[in-house]
Amino acid sequence: MSCELSETATPEDFARPRWVGQPDVLERAQRLSQKFEEAYGRAPVGVWAAPGRANLMGEYVDFSGGMCLPFAHQYVTLTVAAPREDGVLNAQSMQDADESVADDRPRSTRIDDIEPGVISGWFGYVAGVAWGMNRVARGASAHPVAVPELGLPTSFGADLMVDSTVPIGAGLASSAALECSVALSLFSLNTGNDHPNDALRRALARACMDAENYIVGANTGGLDQTASLRSHAGEILALDCRDFDVVRLPADPALAGLTWLAIDTRAPHKLADGQYSSRRAECEAAAAVLDVPTLRDALPEHPTPDDAAAVLDRFDHLLEVGAELTEDRENTRLRLRHSMTEMVRSVQIADELHSDSPDWAFVGRLLVEGHESMRDDCEVTVPELDAAVDGCLSAGALGAKVVGGGFGGSVIALVSLESVDRLAAAVQLCFAQNGFREPLFLTLQPSEAGRRIL
Repeated sequence: MSCELSETATPEDFARPRWVGQPDVLERAQRLSQKFEEAYGRAPVGVWAAPGRANLMGEYVDFSGGMCLPFAHQYVTLTVAAPREDGVLNAQSMQDADESVADDRPRSTRIDDIEPGVISGWFGYVAGVAWGMNRVARGASAHPVAVPELGLPTSFGADLMVDSTVPIGAGLASSAALECSVALSLFSLNTGNDHPNDALRRALARACMDAENYIVGANTGGLDQTASLRSHAGEILALDCRDFDVVRLPADPALAGLTWLAIDTRAPHKLADGQYSSRRAECEAAAAVLDVPTLRDALPEHPTPDDAAAVLDRFDHLLEVGAELTEDRENTRLRLRHSMTEMVRSVQIADELHSDSPDWAFVGRLLVEGHESMRDDCEVTVPELDAAVDGCLSAGALGAKVVGGGFGGSVIALVSLESVDRLAAAVQLCFAQNGFREPLFLTLQPSEAGRRIL
């Protein structure tokens, strides 16, 4: 596909790109509170907001214990809530979980009746959180440390209404934003604590992960929920997915005249159809061959590209001498190569962001390498994603890559502030040349985590 932009072309030469406006969160919250009162016949107790996330590096390695580099952005999901005393959870949404259309049909369940396989659609993300909170409270989660503060009494219930400014299906973690805003609202309604500390936020993220893994059926690894609940404004998280410890890295590219641009390709982005789970299964099969608990354990503490290559050589040798492999050999080796190199890239970017004057051009080159690995080794890109990256680079972006799980969704690019319009025009032209749907454009800022806002 061609994504070349003439050096003499200006943004005015092409159709005007469509920008997603910056959300007025408080105004949206006030309107949603009014809708809540109309629907439920009583005023809400409060409004909670949780953001989506972008990720600089660390795709498909969270479940393998790797380092990820996410940040929460300024687009949020809102949950308006009031408590009940009959054990019933009611919810209404201004969006459908699968398409950006109105869906104000009320959904309802008893919290004690929630279990895997009984709730579908967007309501699974909501009801699953209540189920996950009780699971974490009794230490039944995959990280079996009981956190009783998360437990919901049998009589506890709630009326909820949710709305989102996170583009649905764009790969910017709209589902995690929904889960986390619901988690904060239920926790606050039950405990009266509007300001959970980081330990409680870590536990709430675990509950949201369990909701998505077991109730929704998407076998994700916790990157999105951690970013939504534990980020700080102006910082990027270096998230160690072995233990979910975080290091907060100051990362303000605006100081160097740069910004983060997201391009929503509007190619549908869905992870609950088995594609994500198959990649995870292949990574787990590679770990079994290497005889390590997770793929991260195959690398030293501070890995290099040579270390990644050595793991691949060891994998090949083990198969040659008869090691058993439960997944397709070629696919598993590709996923292993992606995992190893992606983990190294995450460490390289984290090291660079630790410096007083980050080399953003170096970061940009690693972003491109990450996209190429997602395309060639993880095999999760689609033509729209590749075209968006190609268009960004042809217009002078320092780097660009798919963000999130792929199979549609968005690209994130590191671009100069003065060239944002020209770059958007280049991508717009590229999409028009290839007959794709018109993309949407957003600028992203590292923003604060979920919180009560009213």
